[in-house]
Amino acid sequence: MALVTAVAGLWLHRSDEGSDRGTSSSADQELAAEVQRRYDEMKLQQFPGQPEISVGEWVTRPNDRPAVLVDVREPHERRVSMLPGAISSEEFERNSARYRSWLVVPYCTIGVRSGHYTRTLRERGFEARNLAGSALAWAHAGLPFEADGKATRRVHVYDAGWNLLPRGYEPVVYGFLALPGDVRRPGLPNKMTR
Repeated sequence: MALVTAVAGLWLHRSDEGSDRGTSSSADQELAAEVQRRYDEMKLQQFPGQPEISVGEWVTRPNDRPAVLVDVREPHERRVSMLPGAISSEEFERNSARYRSWLVVPYCTIGVRSGHYTRTLRERGFEARNLAGSALAWAHAGLPFEADGKATRRVHVYDAGWNLLPRGYEPVVYGFLALPGDVRRPGLPNKMTR
């Protein structure tokens, strides 16, 4: 993994054209299943029992209670894009009293960093739920991201091994777009394949 991430932000993903992964629908379904598998495995190992909310539950939740999405990723990741309406964890911490009675939903790339932050917030008395699958699940739901107040399909994917985005999204690692033709196949973490 060190080699992959060390080479000036190598990032892996297929381009929208010329993919050898079969139909986009089946390939995207495989990637979505891999997101779910990885999230479930890490949740079980690192923060079992933490309450969560799915992307579908977030989008269809009743509006009778205020809620906020909190992006716990690093600033360079957030500069690429964020979920619409989300605030940074730094902004949340500066104004945490405001959100004391709100539903607080942290997210990151897949839900690991946000799972730990959810636990911390719950220990501090907040009603917090981790966004299951986080940004990757958001993309698999076909939803847009925001950058500078405008919709975008560019997403920082943490590092090459976490590029599980569906077709139609542009993966970014360390500020660079993925190379056309690079392929990321489920089940082959952190490996370059063509």
